[in-house]
Amino acid sequence: MTNESKVAHQIFSEEYTKIVKEKYPQKSHSWPILSGYDVLGGQFGNYIISIFKDTGNPAMMSSGFIDLEFLSEYVTDINSSNVEMVREKIRIERDLKHRDYVVILATNGNNLANELEKALKYHEIITGVVKMKIFLSHKSIDKELVREVKKTLNVLGFDAWLDEDDLYAGVPLERSIMQGFKDSCAAIFFVTPDFKDEDYLGSEVEYAIAEKRLKKNNFAIITLVLEKNGSFGVVPDLLSSYVYKQPKNELQMIQHIIKALPMKLGRPMMSN
Repeated sequence: MTNESKVAHQIFSEEYTKIVKEKYPQKSHSWPILSGYDVLGGQFGNYIISIFKDTGNPAMMSSGFIDLEFLSEYVTDINSSNVEMVREKIRIERDLKHRDYVVILATNGNNLANELEKALKYHEIITGVVKMKIFLSHKSIDKELVREVKKTLNVLGFDAWLDEDDLYAGVPLERSIMQGFKDSCAAIFFVTPDFKDEDYLGSEVEYAIAEKRLKKNNFAIITLVLEKNGSFGVVPDLLSSYVYKQPKNELQMIQHIIKALPMKLGRPMMSN
């Protein structure tokens, strides 16, 4: 490992430890990276890459060098538009586990704060401190179907937002719905023949599009066009520019949802 990459991983580890201990003092002993790791380091262009492999033993740490030449198959250099793709390629190439983490630091250190934030967000999800919220948009007549989908998503570790469970007494409906979108990583629209562009549904579509523009790849709009009594729902004009699916059963429905989510099971995907 080069001295430069060694310094990079040490700087990151020290700063990250401070953040976690301040925010989650009761959990810091078992938190990824803080609970012990081995590290592999290397350089690709103007970026130092450190792979923190979870060991659970803070008393011992080994270090080594990683050849990153394989990245040349995908990129000529690393930048803000491809850094998450690079991170994922490294995870796959090295067959990393969910508690392992890849840090990609610019040699001038100007993205340290961003990398610290991404690591914290990732670890909050895999440790269960923060759940992956999903907003479920539907007509009341389709609630039984949506309730079953919610149960399945909850079993898989997601936190699906359904109005009957998540609206609070005394809180205006519009404000609750807006907050539901802000807290979510995705919005799922169940488009049956009963799904009409009524006022509140139109608002939900607009909220979803606003979150997509704000969060970009950290938010997904998932449209499921469903059959009922031989007829399919019609996708609202505002959603027509987004990809939609026509699942034949609940299993396909769940598969489409999982594939489209920006936060993968055991492997959150985050954009810049």
